Amino acid sequence: MTEINLQSPLPPAVLATDLDGTLIPLPEVEENRRDLRELTRLLRAHRRLLVFATGRSVLSMEEAIATHGLPHPDWAVCDVGTTLHRFVGRGEDAAERYERHLEELSGGVDGAEVEEALAGMAGVQMQDPGAQRRFKVSYYCEAERVGAVEREAAERCAARDLPYEALTSVDPFSGVGLLDFVPHGVSKAHALVWLATHADFHPGEVIYAGDSGNDLAALIAGFRAIVVGNAREELRAEVQRDLVEKGRGERFFGSRGLATSGVLEGCRHYGLFPDGSGAEHE
Repeated sequence: MTEINLQSPLPPAVLATDLDGTLIPLPEVEENRRDLRELTRLLRAHRRLLVFATGRSVLSMEEAIATHGLPHPDWAVCDVGTTLHRFVGRGEDAAERYERHLEELSGGVDGAEVEEALAGMAGVQMQDPGAQRRFKVSYYCEAERVGAVEREAAERCAARDLPYEALTSVDPFSGVGLLDFVPHGVSKAHALVWLATHADFHPGEVIYAGDSGNDLAALIAGFRAIVVGNAREELRAEVQRDLVEKGRGERFFGSRGLATSGVLEGCRHYGLFPDGSGAEHE
């Protein structure tokens, strides 16, 4: 499990956030659009770094920015932690170095071998080619069958000694189950910690906001965690329990606000914007 060293706690300076179900406004929640504008204003006014951490590809992420009027991030962790992209500022793009890191981590085994191992498995459908990456193979399945499919896939990968595991979630808009097979230990959290140690911020400065299963690793990694109000109660309880057991209960915040509004609420709770709009409770 990816975790950060908290021996020298730093004040928050970076918002890392999931998109679907988290930062992107929910269509039925009017205040989300208002709070997105306010969050964007505050991030710019206080010059806070913004990192998107999403299961989307970079192209799909850019479409979401245009469609929903999202602020442009400084960095993006895409494809559930298997690709990195820099958008603001100068400096070497970490993408190639991170790909080499994944190559070492996986022993050179790429997604094509996983796809072969899962060929013919009942109850899954491959996502379109644009969703596939060198170190990520993505499928759809019925939401209620995610657990069973994950177990069978794990058995198939183990039988071939493939160092891959599934990150699972449910699409908040369609209700369809999502399975992303990535090298063992890779996640949004893994990519975010790697990025922070190779970029211009520190893991201890990060607030992480999420709503679904593929956010779990990042929510319990030791960042200041925001679980938005529309997240499943099981996820909220698991994150809070895990952080409390580790003596990090002050790093859990369960927003009452949904999606975008919950992100803004959490940022204020942790004092990301030191203008009287919130104060960190640590």
